[in-house]
Amino acid sequence: MAALKQQLTNSMKMKALRWLILVVAGVMLVVSYNSCKKGPEDPFFSIFSRKHRVVGDWKVTEYKVDFVDSLRKVLLAEAILGACGQQIDSVIWTYDYEFSFTKEGSFSGKTTVYMDTTIDIINNTAACPDVHLRDSISASVALNWNFTGNIGDYKNKEQLIIYDPETKETTIYDIVGLHEKEMKLKREEIDPITNVQHVWEYTFTKI
Repeated sequence: MAALKQQLTNSMKMKALRWLILVVAGVMLVVSYNSCKKGPEDPFFSIFSRKHRVVGDWKVTEYKVDFVDSLRKVLLAEAILGACGQQIDSVIWTYDYEFSFTKEGSFSGKTTVYMDTTIDIINNTAACPDVHLRDSISASVALNWNFTGNIGDYKNKEQLIIYDPETKETTIYDIVGLHEKEMKLKREEIDPITNVQHVWEYTFTKI
């Protein structure tokens, strides 16, 4: 009888211990969730810190200005009558953005614009061939980066700031989603002249 009683007591202790472990694990998960998840598209849980997830080399794979795709711009697409008959003239600019964030806080970016000009002769011949020209220009910047602290309604590390240590010029981005291999940023600004609000949205993929 004593042995059975001891067995029941041990069983109850084990159940209580399992329940306590589940409660502690739940509390830790909630704490981790609240500390890791800042943006609306952040992962539910990540073993990597927010700084670790930002650091690295990135390529912009989606870029929208006022909800319009702006990685590729068609500047001209026109059918005209040329010296060789009907032709379609087109001018397309394609933007390539690459950025790098270091754990020490430095930021570098390179923008390359590819400019493609095409003259498509409808009835092309050896004397009137199609024409395709490609040119490009590049520009680079070297700045610093950091997270913002608690500002207004924003949580700590909910925004990312790019700044020039010399001129003190800053640009602040809302972190929409921060994953190990993908990062989404958003910036909103009201034009002081037109009073129109503009929205920039970026999707980065880690290289």
